[in-house]
Amino acid sequence: MHKPMDKILRLPWFATLLILSVTLLLVNCSGKETLSVDTTPPDPVLLIPHLGDTGDSIFVAGIKVNDNNNGIDTVPDNDWLRIQWRTVLDSDLDYIKIYRYGDYSPVTFIDSLSRNQVTLNQYLDNGLHHINPVGQSWYYYVRGYDLAGNYSVSDTVSYTLLEKPSLLSPADYEEVSLSQPITFQWWKPNDSLQFRLLIFDSDNNYLWHRDLYVDADIPDDIISLNYSGPNLSIYDRIIWRVDSFDDYNVEGISMSGAESNERVLVLSP
Repeated sequence: MHKPMDKILRLPWFATLLILSVTLLLVNCSGKETLSVDTTPPDPVLLIPHLGDTGDSIFVAGIKVNDNNNGIDTVPDNDWLRIQWRTVLDSDLDYIKIYRYGDYSPVTFIDSLSRNQVTLNQYLDNGLHHINPVGQSWYYYVRGYDLAGNYSVSDTVSYTLLEKPSLLSPADYEEVSLSQPITFQWWKPNDSLQFRLLIFDSDNNYLWHRDLYVDADIPDDIISLNYSGPNLSIYDRIIWRVDSFDDYNVEGISMSGAESNERVLVLSP
């Protein structure tokens, strides 16, 4: 006696195919849907080019340009670069990968940031000390990934690092009297055409600056500038540094520069 399954298996091939087709149709009509595959990448991350420098009369979203909102820029701490991007609104973005290359350096993957880290809207590249970064233009771009592995590529931003001005005097935490002129001195690097002496309060809020233009053919020398800004008597201490610039674009914004280390100056009557 044959079992029912044996009868099905002994049916002609076209009958077996018909049975299987009807079975698949019934399964599809039962409310079960096939899973769709995500092939759409997240929106590209929008990197911010260099928009200007502290002391410039340039405004970003109604705020005067400063060290915190001016896009890709160097920093006082070292020969490093910081990149910035606009707030990411695409909820599909899961993480980003950051890439860098230079005039004489190949494309290098330097870091990966989670979605939570991306919300900080900036990244400090402190890995440039492994090479000689001064005198090169550095380029950055970002790949943004979703959970399915799709990715988009950002635009590219760049900045050229110059040699930092070396501060001479006053020394860090030196006490100076407001009854006497305050003179600031630093060594001039060879590759800079403009210097900007910057004064901040103890919370790094901008107070005053003065620009000085120097012929690039003049050899390294000591530059001196006297303070001639607002009255400082309400402050116990101030912070000072010197920025240097070169290579301006058509908007008059320098695309190369350096920021000296910062020094604290203690004020007395």
